[in-house]
Amino acid sequence: MPTSKSYFQVHEKEFTRPYKIHPVWRGIGFLMMLIVPIISWAGAQVTRDLGRRQGWAFMRELSPTLQLPEIFYALPVISSLAHWISGIYDLPVLLLFFFVLLVVFSSIMSLLYALIYRLIGPPRYTPLDAPAAKNKGKRYTR
Repeated sequence: MPTSKSYFQVHEKEFTRPYKIHPVWRGIGFLMMLIVPIISWAGAQVTRDLGRRQGWAFMRELSPTLQLPEIFYALPVISSLAHWISGIYDLPVLLLFFFVLLVVFSSIMSLLYALIYRLIGPPRYTPLDAPAAKNKGKRYTR
């Protein structure tokens, strides 16, 4: 009696991309991952200082320090980290501005990246694509 391997053969195709990505695009993406959060954190600090000077009302509503639950201060390993986090002045405001600016700057960078890629990237259609239809067909009437 033949085994199941004789009936079926496992054949895996080697995956090859139909296109090549230029290394510059990978470098730009890597720099975006590093630079955008750094710019967002710096912008959050500048915005926090501006808000404190201008007296923005919602910043008075947020507490200037973050109070963690007591269990974090009781654990010996996490205690020093909890004291450090609760010692950062205006941490809730900083985190709020950081995440807002992170979304804004990421969106802007993604739009710029897409625009540049569209301008100097590979063509949209290759010679293997079918040409666009020239006629739309008859209009249907009853």
